[in-house]
Amino acid sequence: MVLGSVRVIQEALTNARKHAHASTVRVTLAREGTHAVLTVTDDGDGFDPDGSSAGGQEHYGLAYMRERMAQIGGSLTLRSAPGAGTEV
Repeated sequence: MVLGSVRVIQEALTNARKHAHASTVRVTLAREGTHAVLTVTDDGDGFDPDGSSAGGQEHYGLAYMRERMAQIGGSLTLRSAPGAGTEV
């Protein structure tokens, strides 16, 4: 597995632990044609992904994950809503 994707997994797991108050986190890896799809899902608090942190900037951890995925030719999709958990 490419180091960049490992860092994204680490960041998603850290976010679930520190911010989401999740009781369950699932990490899955699937193959879709020639692509690998890595998903980290939690049942935590969730948040508004369209909202920004203080100062109008994207949350630091999300920016970090997007940057790491771009470096290895991948992309990051985020689904979350307050009270509905998060999927990266």
